[in-house]
This record gives sequence, C-alpha cells and structure tokens, in this order.
Amino acid sequence: QYFLTSVTEPNQGLPQFIIVGYVDGQLFVQYDSNTRRMQPQAAWIKKVDEFDPQYWDRETQKQQNSEQV
Repeated sequence: QYFLTSVTEPNQGLPQFIIVGYVDGQLFVQYDSNTRRMQPQAAWIKKVDEFDPQYWDRETQKQQNSEQV
C-alpha cells in the first residue's frame, strides 16, 4: 500500500508532500519533498539495487512526477 499526503501549509518542519509504502504493515519506502528521493526504509528492499542499479533513480523520478501533480 502506498499513502500520498500533501500539505498546503506545512509547519513544524513537516514536508509539503510525502509518500510512504507498506508491505504487510511494514514501512519499506519513503519519499518526501524535503529529500526529493525515494529511499528504502527496510533492510530487505535495500538489496534491490544489487539486481537493478537504476531502481532507485526510476522510483525517485516517478515520485517527483507525483509530487508535481
């Protein structure tokens, strides 16, 4: 499951846009408008770049597009 949240007036250091992804209730990825990068949040997903070195760049681009919408 992916949850996208956009805040029109962020305060207290909150990002204006955030995406979090969960599998079986475990957070595994996160993107926000502060870092502007899709980042792994679980040990098992960090290994994906061993098989697909461009994975994080593609996922980041997708989420940057979502942020623009």
